Formats: sequence, structure tokens, C-alpha cells
Amino acid sequence: MKKLLNLFSLILVFAIAFTSCNDDDTKLGIIDITPEELVPGISYTITPDASNPNIIYLESKLGPQYTPLWETPQGRSQKEKVTLKLPFNGVYSVQFGVMTRGGAVYGEPHNFTVDDFCADFVNDELWTFLTGGVGNSKVWVYNNGNYGLDATGEMAYADPSTTVEWGNFSYNWDPGKGWTGDSNIFGSTMTFSLDGGANVDIINTYSDGDAVAEKKENGTFMLDVDNHTLTFNDCTLMHPVAYDHMTTTAGWSKDLKILTLTENYLQVAVLRSKDTSGEDPWWLVWNFVSKEWADSYVPAEQPDPVPNIDGDANDIITTTRTKTWTMSLNSPYDWATLEGDLMNNFDGADSYLNSWWAAYDANMVAATGFTFTANGSTGGKYTFSSYGNDDIEGEYTIDANNDITFDQYLSAVISETDFGWLSSMKLTTTADNKLRILKTKTDVLGNVTDMWLGCRAEEKAEYMVYHFEVGAGATPQVDAAKILKDRLTGGSSLTYKVDLPYPFCWGYNVGDASSFSIGPNDAFPDWTGWSEAAYQYADKIRFTFNNDGSVTFIDNNGVSTEGTFQIIDGDAGYGVDIVKFNGILVSESEPITYTGPGGWVNFNFNENYSGLLANAPTDAGWLELYSWEYGSDGSVSGLWFGIIQAGGVQDGSNLKAERRVFHFVID
Repeated sequence: MKKLLNLFSLILVFAIAFTSCNDDDTKLGIIDITPEELVPGISYTITPDASNPNIIYLESKLGPQYTPLWETPQGRSQKEKVTLKLPFNGVYSVQFGVMTRGGAVYGEPHNFTVDDFCADFVNDELWTFLTGGVGNSKVWVYNNGNYGLDATGEMAYADPSTTVEWGNFSYNWDPGKGWTGDSNIFGSTMTFSLDGGANVDIINTYSDGDAVAEKKENGTFMLDVDNHTLTFNDCTLMHPVAYDHMTTTAGWSKDLKILTLTENYLQVAVLRSKDTSGEDPWWLVWNFVSKEWADSYVPAEQPDPVPNIDGDANDIITTTRTKTWTMSLNSPYDWATLEGDLMNNFDGADSYLNSWWAAYDANMVAATGFTFTANGSTGGKYTFSSYGNDDIEGEYTIDANNDITFDQYLSAVISETDFGWLSSMKLTTTADNKLRILKTKTDVLGNVTDMWLGCRAEEKAEYMVYHFEVGAGATPQVDAAKILKDRLTGGSSLTYKVDLPYPFCWGYNVGDASSFSIGPNDAFPDWTGWSEAAYQYADKIRFTFNNDGSVTFIDNNGVSTEGTFQIIDGDAGYGVDIVKFNGILVSESEPITYTGPGGWVNFNFNENYSGLLANAPTDAGWLELYSWEYGSDGSVSGLWFGIIQAGGVQDGSNLKAERRVFHFVID
């Protein structure tokens, strides 16, 4: 040991000498230290307080040129001197290290013993808030957003570039209940106890297929009331199992930041690790409430605001006797705030359909309506009509909050649109059979001509609203061809190319063109086996569609032709939508095809078969437009064009039921 002390003294001399050198020398770093030198009594000391042995003083003896790295029962520290306040008797461990020019170096952990219990250290209100006090235990569960506390769910985010400390932080995003993706986590519990020690038991519940599974952990904990940190030993903070990778094990257990701790509310911040999560470091703020609070909490009644409307509600809907309301064809539905302010302001059929998610069907909208007949000041009878359904009759009442309560639950589809996925919009009452009059509109004489009925959402502070007009019902002119053109051009200009190496397959019609389906395996073959020349020819084809109706076509010989196009809505008679071309007709003597290897895979317009197919164009080439493909943002990313197979007969007298279907994507 004497030799080791002498060696260490020599190292310190050299360290001092190095620190007295010029700036260039100090940039080289200090002398390295080995783990064998980082032992108590030489590089650091562990000293109990003379009057209170539950206070332990840790001190580095290496001088200011070394940054200490402490791992203690109360967390990490880089201070030269550290004071531990350990309330419970037991065996504790300290590991000491330093930063060197070669990185962090740690010595072996060193154990020391505390013989007595010090109640003074756990009498702080934070210990009581967390555990219920000495001899007690306290159970914590996730905040589900319904307990009257600030966060709206189990976890929120805080920006690490801002202050995130005890009592001084704000969320940059509070996504609400269920953001972590597993509803079964809400059965999890975390129990802190001061009965015979600082113990913690954690049960993480989670989904395992269709079953609910449990992951149990138990260990000890240390609460640092001065620095507001929480450290676990042999376990980790309660968190969804699917979030294990968000940080390291130490990140879930050591020096966790306590942001809030009251009798019923606990918020703990964990820093996301990029090494394990693949995402940038960010504070994940975990929100817990005491189980006692959760079990007994009854939210205070906070009625929704009652929007102002024009006149008496019952008079509005009945004009004292009978009034018929038909759903507005221009703006049949929307969403609204609790105050009745519309959130999307839809205006016209196109505004719904161009959203790529809001269904619109004029026939279904026009068939939806109410007839109200008053038999008193607060109620009467109603008839509810909807598309494809028998009328529903019953009785209603109306109150001072403008809530219409029906004698039964009402539900009907008011629009359906296929956007590549089926969007379906319904009119429904609430679970207690109510709709609220949120908004009205009057004419110049003060007569109410429009009203918006709202169905209160259960999960959000908003309404789905339905717009009705007196005497409405005339079917509007929906320009389906314009909607398709806007989609094809993106509202301005879009260029399409053949999707390689999956350019085409065969489509089949059962009876007529409207029953198209890709087959036989609903998959596009991989044509990488083409000759290189054929592949290059196919890759030359381009369509550029412009919203002014002009089009540029480049064939698979690279020849560019300009012309115009027109979209014919499939409902106009042919059965599928058609893109008709003018000015870029191709004669049979000059087919748009590659005649080398793979040349039978030709791309041509359907021009010779128009007279043989009912309602098909006869004055220009055209392509069948089967379906659309959308990107994650809802914009068009591709489409399918169909070419009729004619069995090699130029006059089309031997038309086949199958189609050659080319897949085009945005260039």
C-alpha cells in the first residue's frame, strides 16, 4: 500500500506540473488514471457525519484538474464533494470514477454500511406525498386525462432546449390519452413503501396478442428532496413495455427528474436516448396519479356553453306547427367547437371530395331530412328521413339549452365516397338521443332559413354538425369530371411515368367494363426479365396533364406530341371513367410500341374499338381510368390506365374480356 501511495503521489506531482504548462500543453489532457488507483482512502473518501451516521460525505482527493464521476445510492454527481442523506440502515454502494483524456475511468464499487434509521430524512412532505409516510405505502397509476389534472394522458413531451426542472417546465406537445399505443397499460401500478425500508413494486400491464400480460419488478428507491430526483435500484420507473427501447436501463432508473410531486400527482421526466430509440433526445414526461385519487375522483359538472341562436328553439324547428328541414347540399356536415364555430368551413361538393377524406354523395344528402310538428312549447312529433331507409317517426322534447331529445337513437349514412378506401359519414344522435341547435341563419325578414344540429363528441370537446335548410332538396350540379381533372393534374400540372419494373398486368371484366378487377392474383408481375432495350423503351413513356386541359405525351420511342384531353365521368354511360385524347391520335400503321424483344407489350390508345363499345368515344383515342393511388398526405401518387385487348384483329371484331392495365406513377 505504501508503494501505491508513493506512486499516486508521484502521479499527482506530474499532474500539477502538467497543469502549470502553457495552454497548448493543457489541451493535450491530463495524465490517465487506472481503475486500481480509484479506491477509497487514496483517490476519494467516504466519511460518516460525526453526529449523524446517516449523513455520508463523499470527497474526491484528486484535485480540480479531474472531473469526478460519482455513482451513489442517490444518483450521479460530478461534484468534488457530495453529501448523502440515507434514512434507512443497510449496505450501500458507491462507485467513483474520473474523466481522463482517454474517456471515463471507474474504480470498483465500494460498499459501506449504515446502521441506524433516521426518521428525520423521510419526514419531508415529498417523502410523504410519494409513499404515504413512514410505515405506509402508496399506489400510483397512469393519468388517463380524466382526473382533473393538467396533462391529458399518460405521457407528454418537453423540449430539451428549454428549462425542464422541478416546477419549471412546459409541454411542447401533450398528445392525450392512448398516445403510447396500448390501452392495457392503464392496469399498471407502481407502489412506493416506507415500511421497513424504501421499497418499490411495479406491475407493468400490456397487450400480448389478445391477452393482457404482466411484467413485474421490485427493488428499492431513493428520493433526493433537494435535487428533486428519483433513483431506482434493481427495477425501473413504470413505463409501457413497448417503450423499453426509448432509453437505456439506467435512463429508466437513475437520476430521474421529478417535475411535479403533490399528494395526488407525480410527473417524472425521462430523457429519450438516440442510441436506443433512433430518435433525437427529448424529454418524455410520465404522468401518474395516486390510485386513491383515481378511484374517488368525480369531475365537477362543467356544462358545455350554449351558443346563441335566433329566437325560440321550438319555434325555429316547427314555426309553431310543422316545418320540414332538408340537409344542405352545399355544406351538409362539418365539425364545430363547443361555441358552435365551424372548423373546416366546407363549401360545395368539390371542397369535400378534394379533401381526399370527406365523403360526399348528393343523392344521399338530398334524402336526409326532418319534419317537426309542435304540440306544445317544449315538444312534439318528428319524422326522420334518410337514403334507402324507411322514415322513422317519434316524439321529441326541446329544452332551454337548445337540446333536442328524441325518443330513440337515430343513425343514418349521409354520404359515402370511394377514395381508394371507403369514406362513410353518418348522422347520429348522442348516446342519450340528443342533438343541439348550435347555429342558425336568417333571411332579410328575420326568418330562420338554416340551422346546424350538433352531435357532441365523447372523446373530444367538439361537435359533428349537420346543416339543414328550410325547403332545400334540389340536387346540385356536381361536376364529377372537374373533380377528376383536378385530381389528375393536382390542380395545376402532374407528369406520370410507367412504374418499372412493375409496369402492367391483365385486368378482367365480368360482363361489362364497370366490373373491372386486377387479376388473376391481384399483383403486378416483375418484368425485370425484359431485354435491356425493351426496358429502356418502356421507361420513355410520359404523360403530362395540365389543368387547362392540355396534355403532352411522349411515346416509347421518345416522340413528344401535344394535344388536349377530356375526362368523361363513368356515370355518364360507359361504366368506367375515360380519359379522351385529342390531337395525339395514333394510326395502326404507326403503333406506339417497341417491336424488339418484349415488343408484344405495347402501349396504345383505344381508338379502333369506339364504335363497338356502347357510349365509348368515337372521335378520338382514349384510355380507361380504373383506379387511383394516394400518398400519405392524401395527394395522388399513381393511377391505372386500361387498354382493350383485341385478339390481334384490327377492327376489334374479336374483343377479349381482359384488359392490359398499365400502372403509372408520379414522375
